[in-house]
Amino acid sequence: MGDGRELVPGVVEALLRLARGETGGARQAVAEVVRARLRLMPEGARAVAVAEAAPGDPRVRGALTAAVVQLLATDPGFAQYLGTTALAGPGGPSTVQLRTGPAGGPATVQLRTGPAGDPATGPDGDPATVQLRTGAEADPATVQLRTGPESPSGPSTVQLRVGPAAGARALAAGRGNTALIVALALVLIAALVALGINLGSRPLLHPTGPDFAHAARAVRDPAQLQGVLPDGASLPGGWQVAAAPRSGTGSGAEVPCLLPDACDQQLAYATVTFRAVPVQAARFTVVTFASADAADRAFDGSLAQVDGTGDATTVTVPSIGDRSAARTRGASTAEVLVRVGPTLLSVRDDGPGAAAAAPVLPPLARLLAERAQQAVDGRSPDAVFRSGD
Repeated sequence: MGDGRELVPGVVEALLRLARGETGGARQAVAEVVRARLRLMPEGARAVAVAEAAPGDPRVRGALTAAVVQLLATDPGFAQYLGTTALAGPGGPSTVQLRTGPAGGPATVQLRTGPAGDPATGPDGDPATVQLRTGAEADPATVQLRTGPESPSGPSTVQLRVGPAAGARALAAGRGNTALIVALALVLIAALVALGINLGSRPLLHPTGPDFAHAARAVRDPAQLQGVLPDGASLPGGWQVAAAPRSGTGSGAEVPCLLPDACDQQLAYATVTFRAVPVQAARFTVVTFASADAADRAFDGSLAQVDGTGDATTVTVPSIGDRSAARTRGASTAEVLVRVGPTLLSVRDDGPGAAAAAPVLPPLARLLAERAQQAVDGRSPDAVFRSGD
């Protein structure tokens, strides 16, 4: 794929459609991820703001193009990811091509996913090609479904056999009957989908890449994870940044390893502190894990550590996210813990009168949970505090 420059026109067009309010389709979800990623870059944030303010301005396309080129050049991993999504172009992974012969003879149907004529692979070795052929000369009663390169006895070959008499009748009724072969192809494809078999490296019904083939998407990029944290615009009036956002991979000085027996499952963290009045502060922390189960264990371990101090008091809070709990310790510490999919969230106040101000924390935790859920769903976090929370 190179540096991803071939993706730029499609990405820019999807961003423009998003700015114009034209929603729908698989491209929208990916475009929202690109938009969120651009907002983490000064040039990208400016381009997105201009596009949303005046999507019809002829200068917008140029600004977005320059920002996307910079993003893909500085983040090859993100460029590679985009190549597996619906933004890869009209011949990308969301395209399925069905053709008959002549490559494999009149009794062959080829099903291809992804770009036609991919220069990286030859016509017979394309891992995204499925061949369905009937009637090898030695066995006219066999239907073979192949994925990828020729391998007559390899694991990528599926054979369906019919009785000799049935095979003979089928061939006698019309050798090379394309309609029959196509019908068989569709039946076999449906069977493969039901069994969860992939065409090449891309799931047939989930063409938008490995991070979007399931709902619970773990954010691994620390810079992207900072987008989950609230900012001044998303919080109630009067809250100001007291400690700037910090983020990193795994664990660090700001966030220790929360799974001592499996630190490698802790992927990334981000934290920021806001202050409303001299004695009221809230530290927001987001930590992502390799799975919801790992986040669940981190939730239990964090609660157990607090409860083990001997001065912790359980505070009843409304249900937030997948799991939620709150504790106070004396008069100077209050914390709400929430799990959303593979993400663990904390809103904590350490200071005089924190326990008395504890009722302020659950609404803030709900805001953080909403933003985390948007990220888990692959959307750009844009939830804001609502006074009714």
